[in-house]
Amino acid sequence: MSQFFVPGHSVTMGGRKDAETGILCRGTKGMWRSSCSVDTMSDVSISTGSSRAAALAADVLDDLPALTETLVERLEAAERTYLDAQLLTVGQLRTACTENLSSILTVLAGRGRVRSDVARATGRLKAEQAIPLPAVLRAYRLGGQLIWEQMLRRAQGVPADELLDVPAHLWEAIDTYSDAAVEGYREAEILRTHADAEARALLVRTVFDDHSDNPTAIIDAMRALGLPERACFVVVCAEDAEPRPATATDTATRLKNKGITSVWDTQPDGYLGLICGRSDADVDLALGELGSVFDRRVGVSRAFAVPAEIASALDEARLARRCAPAGVTTVIRYESLSLALLLVRIPGAAREVAGRTLGALLELPDEERDEMMATLEAWFECDGSTAATAERLHYHRNTVLYRLRKIGDLTGRSVDKPIDAAELYVALRAIRLLGHPRN
Repeated sequence: MSQFFVPGHSVTMGGRKDAETGILCRGTKGMWRSSCSVDTMSDVSISTGSSRAAALAADVLDDLPALTETLVERLEAAERTYLDAQLLTVGQLRTACTENLSSILTVLAGRGRVRSDVARATGRLKAEQAIPLPAVLRAYRLGGQLIWEQMLRRAQGVPADELLDVPAHLWEAIDTYSDAAVEGYREAEILRTHADAEARALLVRTVFDDHSDNPTAIIDAMRALGLPERACFVVVCAEDAEPRPATATDTATRLKNKGITSVWDTQPDGYLGLICGRSDADVDLALGELGSVFDRRVGVSRAFAVPAEIASALDEARLARRCAPAGVTTVIRYESLSLALLLVRIPGAAREVAGRTLGALLELPDEERDEMMATLEAWFECDGSTAATAERLHYHRNTVLYRLRKIGDLTGRSVDKPIDAAELYVALRAIRLLGHPRN
């Protein structure tokens, strides 16, 4: 024979000792919960196994206010978390203790059914008030220990066999209420995570919005995001066919591992980023990382020092991205741009000039037109060297000369004349950046 053990109390009967609470109880795994889950346990009623034991539970229930105060005192003594909690008040803690003790004792007294909603609500409250989950579960164990102590104090003269199943029922109830509290806690955590993510996304969007009429809005958002108010800032506009929030998060993490702070927002056509470097060297390091993250065009604004310039920097980053032909992989910095920037800033006029300059060349069949334009582009890239152009395109030199003469005939402009060559180059760049004038 062994004993139920609570400091100062003992009742002799067979059983096992709970290592954490110091209470001996007979194992009855699944005694009354085996056919129900947490979701359905509110439909379950149990008893303590005898009318005498139920009467003891009812007697303890009648002393609920004092029981609550004792549990609150024990929780505050055992869990520093409750004393340090900034959000959970003593009144809220007392209410949670009262509701859970009342619900468990009501079940043990045979006066009602298991109420998972009470434990779920407790779990949600503790999660919302930032009480760690282990502290929540420990509170249930302390509550179970207190109930058993109080029942034993009232058990003088009660035959041991009438109390035999009480600990098993009690600790099954504690386990069940703990499980429900965990579910409520997890639900609140998920909701809080989603709410935090939505709030953060809204703050990030605020950073990139134009708040010229209310500049403090950007400052407030940056403070909430933990961003510096002065830094070597650049705005990034990265292209992606199928933007994913995970890519934005991964990019921020990648830069953070390099000691560089940044925030990113997912857009329908890519990503917006604000890089907060300590120096130009940080910016250069960050942009080097972006080249291996994004496989399409990435536009970068000029560096600036104060958040008030974010909106104009965003325009620069978007323009810079448009200054590279579609489909290429490159990082384009706004301050490095010249002709391309002029063309994308006045796209209508640029297309019109390109159409006039290239004229009949654009009316050729697609394949022939593309060959002619590729030859002209290669000639410019090879600094006007016919031999180098032929080598790059794997053509005979005479083929290159023939195509250049034909381009002259179709456009009325010769590559041998500097002004004509300049006009052809501008028109060619406009087509590459902005597309065919007819489109």
